[in-house]
Amino acid sequence: MKVIPISKENHSDWSYVGLSSYQHTKNDAIVPILMAEIDRIISTNPIIFIQNDEKLGLYSLQGLLPNMNLMINNQGRWTQNYIPARYRSLPFVLATDSNSKNTEEKVLCFIEDLNCVAKSINRKSTKIFNSNEDLSEDMNRVFEFLKSIEQNELVTQKALLSIKEADIIEDWSLSIKLSDGERTMKGLKKINIKKLKSLSGKILEKLNITGGLDICFANILSLNNIENLKQLLISRTQSIQKKKETNENKSLRDLTLEKQSKEKKEEMDNLVKNLLLED
Repeated sequence: MKVIPISKENHSDWSYVGLSSYQHTKNDAIVPILMAEIDRIISTNPIIFIQNDEKLGLYSLQGLLPNMNLMINNQGRWTQNYIPARYRSLPFVLATDSNSKNTEEKVLCFIEDLNCVAKSINRKSTKIFNSNEDLSEDMNRVFEFLKSIEQNELVTQKALLSIKEADIIEDWSLSIKLSDGERTMKGLKKINIKKLKSLSGKILEKLNITGGLDICFANILSLNNIENLKQLLISRTQSIQKKKETNENKSLRDLTLEKQSKEKKEEMDNLVKNLLLED
């Protein structure tokens, strides 16, 4: 996805709208989360670890199959009570400006592909800048939220480093049997409870100070939420099968009428669009 830095020069009269769909997350079987979120996620989703190179990451498991997010429905609407912070901040992100000499400094940007930020928007929107060319009040709240995410990311990484140094992480493969065979999600990791219990008081104290111990307990307790994901997967599979059977049972007449109705709707939509353009 293309990330665009926001500037007064280029976006002084631009506006934005909130996401109307989370369809872009449909392939996200996992999502990065922060330590500040674990008390909300622990009751609904498994909290797991993934290691990339030497860095340990904290994630929420959103599906039991690769490239499937069970947290949204077919229309892209989020169906669960809590939306992770990484999604709620969109279409805005803090990112490094490739044109800046300071490679560590992050600037306010938007993701162009989400089609939420533009010079002209055909529905109720919010200005990025106010008349004084400062960030608008609403945009400033978004900016502060993004900064809080960055700050908590540093806290989260410190806690994860203490977990990694304690050497209590183990591989965890998740397998599920389907009608066409068994599928396995690999690369997931969890806390080794036996190793956690055998840690010295000094290491446990460090884990407690950094918040790593809270993450350990969250991981262990949240794994029971696999059952929640199984039920969501079963419901989705049954819905797809029911739709398939319904389509198979439709008569040629029904299918023809549906096609004619769709064509009439498209014709009417085009007519309305043309009338608007003429105005």
